[in-house]
Amino acid sequence: MQRTVRAVLIMLCLSLIWAAGEARAGAPTEAVRSIVDEVVRILSNANLENPSERRQVRRRVKAVVDRRFDYAEMAQRSLGPTWNKLSASQRQEFTELFAELLEASYSDKIEKYSGETVSYVGENQDGKYAEVRTMLVRRNDRIPINYKLIDKSNWVIYDVVIEGVSQVNNYRSQFRRMLSQGSYADLVQRLRTRVNELRHTSS
Repeated sequence: MQRTVRAVLIMLCLSLIWAAGEARAGAPTEAVRSIVDEVVRILSNANLENPSERRQVRRRVKAVVDRRFDYAEMAQRSLGPTWNKLSASQRQEFTELFAELLEASYSDKIEKYSGETVSYVGENQDGKYAEVRTMLVRRNDRIPINYKLIDKSNWVIYDVVIEGVSQVNNYRSQFRRMLSQGSYADLVQRLRTRVNELRHTSS
């Protein structure tokens, strides 16, 4: 009987240790891994020299990224105080435009993929916020890329920090400058023009 109880206690302790190990791996890290590894897999198996396949790859990558990126949160943080002055329909419009801008800005980077891999360096979590640190590994280079996440029933990404530069802060500075030179309507028009230019360049 004592051996049985002891065995059960050992198994329980091992289960708790295993669970703690899972927690250290972290739900935020797994959220990032779920999209980063899938994007790398798609790019690794694609013939990016073929224009029709390249377009298909972009659509597949977008579908993966859309699952974890919170464009509304990113748009709100990037626009700053002006967001609070917008109506619900204007916020929706700006969020969609912001998502289009991100897609257009980075779609051409897909064609430059050349076997890079991603390593997961660490994770910091503070309540509903977390940061996952990764390293993009190239043949002769290492680029730190950190993902900032917020827990909204599941972990979603609201900022990407590349070599110490926050993409949200970068856009906020650009938008603030544009707003100082014109109205919100002018900002929207300039962003639409920029999206069209980027799409034309990468088509």
